[in-house]
Amino acid sequence: MNGNEQNFEGTNFAGCSIMNKLGQGGMGTVYKAKHQALDKLVCVKVLSADLAREQRNIEFFLREARSAAKLEHLNIVHVYNFGQENGTYFIVMSYVEGKSLLDMVNEKGPLPVREAADIMEGVLDGLSHAHSKSVIHRDIKPANILVGTDGVPRIVDFGLARSISEEKQLTMAGEMVGTAYFMSPEQGLAGTVDHRADLYAVGATFFYILTGKYPFEGKTSVEVIHKHISDPVPNIMLVRPDVPLWCSRVIDNLMRKKPEDRYQSAQDVIALFKKHKSGDGELGLEDVSAEKTFDLPEVTARMKAAAPPPPTASLERAATALSDRSISARQMSQAAPPPRQEAAQIKTISGQAAAPAPAAKPALQLGALHNGIKAAVHVSLSMFATGLFILAGASGQVSGSLRSPLDSNPGAFFMLTGIASALLVWAVWQKPRKLTPVYALFTLAAAAAAYAGGAYIPAPQGTDTVSKAFLALKIGMGNMFSSANVIVYAIVLYLAGSKVVYRNNWALKGLAVLAYLGGLALTYSYFKAGAELTPEKAWLAAGGALALLGVLAAMTQKEPTLFSPQLLFLAANAAMFAMFTNPQVESITAEKVRAEGLKAAQENRINTYKYRRLLMEMQAEALYDEQGNPIQRTPPPAPAEVTPPETGKLRNAARMEYYKALGLRVRGALAESAGIIFIAFFLALLANVCFIEELIAAYREQDFMSGG
Repeated sequence: MNGNEQNFEGTNFAGCSIMNKLGQGGMGTVYKAKHQALDKLVCVKVLSADLAREQRNIEFFLREARSAAKLEHLNIVHVYNFGQENGTYFIVMSYVEGKSLLDMVNEKGPLPVREAADIMEGVLDGLSHAHSKSVIHRDIKPANILVGTDGVPRIVDFGLARSISEEKQLTMAGEMVGTAYFMSPEQGLAGTVDHRADLYAVGATFFYILTGKYPFEGKTSVEVIHKHISDPVPNIMLVRPDVPLWCSRVIDNLMRKKPEDRYQSAQDVIALFKKHKSGDGELGLEDVSAEKTFDLPEVTARMKAAAPPPPTASLERAATALSDRSISARQMSQAAPPPRQEAAQIKTISGQAAAPAPAAKPALQLGALHNGIKAAVHVSLSMFATGLFILAGASGQVSGSLRSPLDSNPGAFFMLTGIASALLVWAVWQKPRKLTPVYALFTLAAAAAAYAGGAYIPAPQGTDTVSKAFLALKIGMGNMFSSANVIVYAIVLYLAGSKVVYRNNWALKGLAVLAYLGGLALTYSYFKAGAELTPEKAWLAAGGALALLGVLAAMTQKEPTLFSPQLLFLAANAAMFAMFTNPQVESITAEKVRAEGLKAAQENRINTYKYRRLLMEMQAEALYDEQGNPIQRTPPPAPAEVTPPETGKLRNAARMEYYKALGLRVRGALAESAGIIFIAFFLALLANVCFIEELIAAYREQDFMSGG
């Protein structure tokens, strides 16, 4: 409080006996007082005299009073009176004996999950009442939530609140209102704000009281607001691993960038809190029983249903098909029997009982069983090796660093990678054709993806390797159907379609086409989800044309060509990418052009001012020669005009900036959702498919050579 502010302590003001000052905020001072008529303790908030000089500040101050006066709820501080007395504006409100959430976190650190959930449920209950009265708070944060000694949270400071139906907009166009650390993206963009902005702030507040850290931090408010608008929501489990998974999911859904992607009402969130508090009341334990959607037996059954048929059955079907195609060969062999068949016929003529080669069928059945065992061994070896590569990547101390395992834990790194490599060599030894290019590509890619997935497991520093692996499993199962993994499933579908597209089977070709189109649709939805601008229709048409050509190529081609379906659908996916990339790049370019133009204009103004000042100084200062005659001085040349960089250079810079941000987004999404681990195991599965195909081919050759 400056020297111009009046101190009301010990005075009677607004029908209250002022006792002592409780604090001072941006709008004014808050006093503890006793209401003379009500005979109860109250708070008196007085508008600062400096702020009262502007009518706009008075309207902000009185808006808080009018907004809060509409509301009667246990979780909202009640307003008894407001107005003006002796030129001083005031609000009389209920007194809460307790502390703000901000003070509680500063004193005690992050709150227990149960306590934090109870507090946020009360806050949501109060907001639900305010929203039902068409009042939006717009500045929910820990400092504006008071928790009384009775444990009941109460929302205060409706200074930024407004009524949805309010005709007079007190904020100017383009003005941001709210606190940067808890501000919704639409507030940061000065866009249309509704009750869902309060829900975003609730998610940010929930994150803060559980971790003691802001969701997004920066050196300036503008940097923080920019992160709210563009950066993905941080995974709370990286900061506090003991937080139940449902809390992470609630925060993620509350803090979605687009309001329509969030929970649509406070009551929706309250219902989730009540669901996870049911049962024995221990939130930390309820998370286990509440996560019914990710039941491991169900996932296992689903994986089994989607798995390829057993190798033995496949081999038997292949042998049956081959026997149909070898009828003509058997007819030829009857006309000219091989030596062993001639010997058998001679024995029959001489009267000796000789069984005519009944051992052929049992021999083939034994071969099918043997190959089935080899396939099972290969699957086990490759999958276990992939898991060891994950552990090798997770053996580092720093999450997100590929060098950390080698630098911080070389013993574990070399042991795990050595065993995994030995298992892969053993798996290759099972192959009829040893090392083939496609098989090698899938195997090496699976090992690299597994190692990277382990290195990027979002675990706190110092977490041991085994705990990281279990965390990866938990995150992966929890995010199996997350939107962050859409690009993963697009890659999986593309690879699956490419694997079977050249099969001489219409059903398999149809499945390949469906896989390609499904992957293309997922690529479209992934990039569209983060695009606020209208995509370019020309690229959409190009992508559709390439996809149509890809379908025709997939259904007609039997071997790779220059215009293979893989290349055509890859180009179609690139068109989908460009369709959303170019508008984003142009938007960034326009912003850079505007900024560089303003910068150049400012520099020109400064140079012009300096030049004119120099001319004035030259005119004011007269110089004379030795005879006393005035010297005529030639003015210096005017400074060259500063021009902004060419638009093409700014566009290239904008494109690189966008690609860098997109790369960080994709990498962050894959790391936080363990999506790269999905890719690793899928690549390992494709390597096993190659192995089984080789077994089938070798089995057919053996069957044909044996005359079976």
